[in-house]
Amino acid sequence: MYFNQNLNINKNDIFEQWGPLVEEMMGTENLQDANGRKNQAKHQWLSEYCHWHATSEQYDKAMMNESFTYGTASNMSNTGGMGSVSPGGAPGGVSSFYGSGAAGSGDKFPSLLPLAIQVAARTVGFDVVPVIPMPGPTGVLTYLDYVYAGGKTGTEDKPLLVKVDAADINSVAYVVGTSYWGVNAAPATDNYALGDKSVELIFVGYSRIDGYAIFRVGDTYTSDASSVWTADATVTLTAVFDTTGVIAADIATYPSKLASEATTHRIVCTSKPALVRAIEDHVQGVSGAGTFDNDNWTGPSADGGTPMNPMGRGTGENTYYRMMGITAYTKFVEAETFQVGANVTTEQIQDLQKQFGIDVVSMIENALINEVSQSINKHILSRLFALGWTNNANMLKTEDVTLNMTLDSTQTVAGVTPSFLNKTGFSETMAFTKYQSYGTFENLHTLQRRIMSKLIAAGNIIAQRGRRGPANFCVTNLQIATALQDSAQFTFAPMNNTINQTNGSMYPIGTVAGMTIYVDPNMKFSDNRVLIGRKGEDTEPGVKFMPYLMAESIQTIAEGTMAPKIAVKSRYALVEAGHWPETQYYTMYIDTGDVGII
Repeated sequence: MYFNQNLNINKNDIFEQWGPLVEEMMGTENLQDANGRKNQAKHQWLSEYCHWHATSEQYDKAMMNESFTYGTASNMSNTGGMGSVSPGGAPGGVSSFYGSGAAGSGDKFPSLLPLAIQVAARTVGFDVVPVIPMPGPTGVLTYLDYVYAGGKTGTEDKPLLVKVDAADINSVAYVVGTSYWGVNAAPATDNYALGDKSVELIFVGYSRIDGYAIFRVGDTYTSDASSVWTADATVTLTAVFDTTGVIAADIATYPSKLASEATTHRIVCTSKPALVRAIEDHVQGVSGAGTFDNDNWTGPSADGGTPMNPMGRGTGENTYYRMMGITAYTKFVEAETFQVGANVTTEQIQDLQKQFGIDVVSMIENALINEVSQSINKHILSRLFALGWTNNANMLKTEDVTLNMTLDSTQTVAGVTPSFLNKTGFSETMAFTKYQSYGTFENLHTLQRRIMSKLIAAGNIIAQRGRRGPANFCVTNLQIATALQDSAQFTFAPMNNTINQTNGSMYPIGTVAGMTIYVDPNMKFSDNRVLIGRKGEDTEPGVKFMPYLMAESIQTIAEGTMAPKIAVKSRYALVEAGHWPETQYYTMYIDTGDVGII
């Protein structure tokens, strides 16, 4: 996957110019990670953000005080009841300093950078996703993927392999090397119609990501009015797998008239076929299938019971190359908006300032910043948790494995998790395994220690299924985080960690096996979900936070009351990049029943 901003910038020069200013304004303590080291990623993206908005005149946008040009307000909106917004004129020389230059209006122009820094300092979300500042309100995200090609699904030149959302026929798993048949429609009274189309599908394996069936594409056929099938190379896969398409079971007489075909021998396809992506779902056999190139193609899992041999010398000399291809996808990105406003009376400003020395305007602005930042934080984390829950469900479907567990010894049978949203926005429930007893020496700390083992397992799942690297962060609630703190120094089975056991050190609390542990302050004490994820490079799959205006503060004065009005607006895009962004996250549920773990 490749992200293209369509703009060439030298990030090293930007960081050299803006890095010291960001550090000065943000403070060293807000640029540190869980181990007290400088958070280089946050430092760099804030510098890049400053660069785009300091050069805003180039894009004809007046967005920062630092870049505003005297006498230029043509791009600012009119304020109702006040007319156009206008800045003061440029001052003259020493001799004509006073009285020179036109007076400006009383409005406070948008000031973005200080607020952007405050938003970045107050949220968990920015620490767990890559941040890619956008120079404008829109952008284009480009994906590149490697596929098993040889052709396309919509042309006579058909691909080598396809992946189809097709359940097992009659609850019997597909068998590797066995031929099945894709048909554009089920027969009426066991007779196919004139012009019906079919294709031979040789089963290869199940996708390790979503569990869909992968088939090698064979010959295509067309039926006459008597259900007699004739080979027809002009048939396309798109024509076979239309909205009423089915996959028929392997019957020896197929493709011929199927007078004895029963409905249990076929299933309806719910989607059109897709090309198989080579990185996620590698198929053994494309580059060579045994000594004589006639072994079954298998993939993507290796079961230890199938040979994986290359072609012999003579076979290799007389065999054409099977082709792969690169498929490009583009995604239009548009900034979305969070905004909130507030007003105060002149009496509040005067009285609180005189009596208590309180700057009401600053207090209101801080409250608005907090409102926006918490909304952004919840948006980011909700999507990561949903993607991770989808990855959990997909692995349960493809490998019958889930890390959902119970720590309640009274749970002697498998249970059911609460419903949580998956990546499509639908609620999904899954099972969790029954309590596993390891003898009579169980106590509170041995139960807590199991959580660390699950964290390591989830990190390894991300490394295997995502194939980009191990997990490097974890987000959970107060209860699970406290249990991790309590068992941090468990000596019978020590775990590499830097968890801080100081009371109140919750953001973050430290690391476990290289994963930084964050506590989401918005999760309930009883919400025992745990999100494990990988914050990768900008070009890797996963969620990307793309701010256009991180936080814009606008102040104006009401005409009737002369009281100030303040508004804060944030515009950004949260983009799920790559074909399988969910493989970079894993959400598991830990049932504690009535026993508790702290």
